[in-house]
Amino acid sequence: MTFAAIIERARADFMEMPDLELTVGQAVRLWTLGADDCRYVIDALVDARFLKWTARRSVVRTGADLPITVGEAADNSVVAVPVRNISVGTRR
Repeated sequence: MTFAAIIERARADFMEMPDLELTVGQAVRLWTLGADDCRYVIDALVDARFLKWTARRSVVRTGADLPITVGEAADNSVVAVPVRNISVGTRR
């Protein structure tokens, strides 16, 4: 599964269930991803202002739609999802 497909699946889950609130652990199980991959997906959706972190260390939908389309646009041009650039060896 591509990164764009996983982003789209996560976005669809939050669109279908507007009150969905997930911790990273719950998202790992829901999307069957490793913890690091799941965190990259969540970070990309937070950076796009589609999700936001809560004080309970979970993510919820902001109510805004993604400002970008994941995958290919109607004119077949590739549309990118903003992703944090994390250097190897840095810790969160």
